[in-house]
Amino acid sequence: MKKASLIFIIFILMMNIFIVNIRATEDETLTNTAEQTTEGELIEKNNKSTDVIATVIEAGEVTEKETGTVTDKVQQVTIQVTDNSEYNGEEYTTEFVLSYDIEGKILAYELEEGDKVTAQITEDDQGNVTATVQEVVRSKYIIAMFALFLISIVLVGGKQGVKAIIGLALTMVAIYAIMIKGIFKGNNAIGVSIGTSMIVIIATFIVIGGLNKKILTAAIGTLGGVVSAGVIALIFNHLAKMSGACEDAIQLSINMSTIHFNFRDLLFAGIIVSALGACMDVGMSIASSLDEIKIKNPEITWKELLKSGMHIGRDVIGTMTNTLILAYVGGSLTLILLFMACNMGITEILNKETIAEQIISAIAGSMGVVYTVPITSFVYAILNKDKTIYRKVSDNKIEGKRSLKL
Repeated sequence: MKKASLIFIIFILMMNIFIVNIRATEDETLTNTAEQTTEGELIEKNNKSTDVIATVIEAGEVTEKETGTVTDKVQQVTIQVTDNSEYNGEEYTTEFVLSYDIEGKILAYELEEGDKVTAQITEDDQGNVTATVQEVVRSKYIIAMFALFLISIVLVGGKQGVKAIIGLALTMVAIYAIMIKGIFKGNNAIGVSIGTSMIVIIATFIVIGGLNKKILTAAIGTLGGVVSAGVIALIFNHLAKMSGACEDAIQLSINMSTIHFNFRDLLFAGIIVSALGACMDVGMSIASSLDEIKIKNPEITWKELLKSGMHIGRDVIGTMTNTLILAYVGGSLTLILLFMACNMGITEILNKETIAEQIISAIAGSMGVVYTVPITSFVYAILNKDKTIYRKVSDNKIEGKRSLKL
């Protein structure tokens, strides 16, 4: 009962933080929108643009359209606005451009009747209205996939699956409401990321296993591994003179005129978050394994516990380090192919900051997983030095009653 109450209180506190931050974001957005009116907007003040949701009611064949020296593939479609805007029910015929690049090698999917799309309705000062199809509405499919993911967790994990979902919810709230919002407000990315990691680790482990030495061990080991990954990344980012100036960072810098981010610190924060899940997995695996060993053999010494933890960890390291490396390679695959297409040598590719950033992040995250093993093993061995663990429920029965003795 106490455990359930504690979990409920933690969940309510995190949700309150989430709601407060969302409201603050909305207020800041309205304020910034009012203050950041550009000259171009003043010139076009008589033009009215509205983003709407529409349904494709007619989809034509794909044709080619020449614009100067560029030939685009376009599709003529008729859409009907289906949201609650002032244009609800109106129909517009427009062209949907499928070409993403000049040569037309990358094409969007053709639209079909019944597809939901986002469109921009523009009305000039003379009353002329034009519609431009922007994107396919994908949110419903993402929501459906996420729902399938949650259902799968419950079906396979049962009661523990429900706890896992609660832990996931707390993690998402903490990452958004504390870390992302904190950094966006201009707070130090390093401090915010470490603080958020501590909250995620403690909240998730308490939900999963309650308050005990196993959970304490897993939390300390995970935090140690995550901080190790961040410190290593910080050192080598400094030695390699990494500026953090990737394409996304440049776009962020251009679009944010009121807040100046330290992009070197953002690298650190990104690595912390990337390594957090893997380190939590390893930390809990080691702590749970050692806890089971201690239950089966209460007389085991702390040195033997430490040795067992290291043996278990060596098997885990092999797969978890591959997981992180492969995740980073998968994320940079297109970029790597781009450099190879430009006939760059391996040394030249490694010198590119974008690639170097991904490699340092992958190696630092993997090293965090590696260091989680000895930290977790050592902490558990010390906490359980010369102490006996008793079962809550024993397999030995005496006259119909359960004994607490092993």
